Order: sequence, then C-alpha cells, then structure tokens
Amino acid sequence: MEIELKYKSNSITKANAEADIDLINQYSLKELTADDVFCFNVVLCDNEVDRDLERFTDEALDTLAELFVGKTGIKDHNWTANNQVARLYRVEVQTTKEKNSLGQPLKRLHGSAYMLCNDDNKAMIEAIEGGIVKEVSVGFATKSRAHCSLCGEELFFSWATGRRKCKNDHVLGELYDGVRCIGELRDPGDAYEFSFVAVPAQRGAGATKSLKCAGIDIHETIMKMSVEELAEYPEANEAVIKHLQTAMLSADERAKREAIRKYAEENF
Repeated sequence: MEIELKYKSNSITKANAEADIDLINQYSLKELTADDVFCFNVVLCDNEVDRDLERFTDEALDTLAELFVGKTGIKDHNWTANNQVARLYRVEVQTTKEKNSLGQPLKRLHGSAYMLCNDDNKAMIEAIEGGIVKEVSVGFATKSRAHCSLCGEELFFSWATGRRKCKNDHVLGELYDGVRCIGELRDPGDAYEFSFVAVPAQRGAGATKSLKCAGIDIHETIMKMSVEELAEYPEANEAVIKHLQTAMLSADERAKREAIRKYAEENF
C-alpha cells in the first residue's frame, strides 16, 4: 500500500528541441516541429542526503527513472489541468564524477521535458530562459516510510521524543559508532508530476520537499505506540479525540455547532 506522498527536486537547463522532436511527438496528437516547442533538462533529484536527513537509494532512483517518463509538469504542485505546462519525454539516472556526503558516487535523476511555444507559456519560457524559474520538485508516492540506514527498519515518529526513530531505537540524525542514522527512501510506488517551485530544499539540487499522509499513515503510527507513550501526552490525546469526534459529525451538525460557538463568543 502506498502510504507516503513526497516532493523532492532540482534545477533546470536548456535542451535540444530539434534533436529530441521524435521523442516529443510520442506524446502529442499532432506532429510538432522544433519551432513548436521549448525543451529543457531538469535534475529531478539525487542520492544526496537532504535537509530532512533523507536520501534516495540508487535502486529507488532507477525505479523513479522508469516511473517519471511521460509525466506532466505543473506549477507549485497544484494538481489542476490549467496548471499543466510541460511533459517529461526522457528520464535517466546519471552517475557524476562527484561524491555525495556519504562518500558514494553522486547519482542524479535527469529528465528532459517540453512545453508548447504559445502565448499561455510565453511568460514561463522567458522566466526559465532568464534564470528566474530554475528549480523544480517531483511528486511521488512510496510504498513504505523511510528506512533506517543502520538496520533497515522503518522510521516512525515517536511522540515520547518528538523525533523519528526505528524499532531498534536508532534516532534519525544521531551518530552510532561514528555513523549517522539517515532515512533511506527505498520503495517508490508511483510518480505523479514534477512542479516548478520557488524554494529549494535538497542541497545541491535546489529542491523542495514536503510530506502528506495518504491512506493509513497517521492511524498506523498511533496504533504502534504503547499505552505508556500515549499517556505522556494527555492534553494531546484529548485534543485528538475531540478532533476525531468532530470529524464524525455530519456537515449540518458541525455547522450548527459552529453557529452556536460564534453566537456565544459575540454575546457572552
């Protein structure tokens, strides 16, 4: 089951539309020419440790290379048809001559994309060419949480410590015999889109990243906690219970209660 939706990313350079037009026409309904399109290259992500102390494994990058071919490019991860401006037509993993912070060969997920040269895209193309828009972010789903780099177990958030750790008590970011615990992203399940963004998060990649729950993630985390851990946060537990009780009410009932609350605030 895919339980995590993530975003990670990198930057943009120009590509050769004339050389790639045959690949591009695999995705168009009409025959496009090099003059019809603006092409660019993007480094979507890499195997470097990011600011959240997570990294893609080499195997994960290989999987993402297959999943991202043909995926759309949008603005700010806003999933609407109006925000679709580009499409990836080639994606591959490239090994650089550099090393990442772990001393391993730095590998990057490199993509080539195109957008139509029309009035709607004119401002975006000018911003890319002018170096104003130069970061992108990828949206993808994983089949599991990040794994502990030391023992391979999944990392989960501990309410007792306020940090992520695995069942073997390896805490994300801590050193063990001189080796830091890193979260490894191993199981890409699907690739959704890449997006033009403003704020970079992956060092050296100019990337941005966020995490959303999809499915059972929060429920599963709470159910794995011991009674002792939950008991350490009575006020939080009460707030969660109240929130869940409110969510179980019908929309009409919630509206009635909100109206009563506002009336009380204004009149008493």
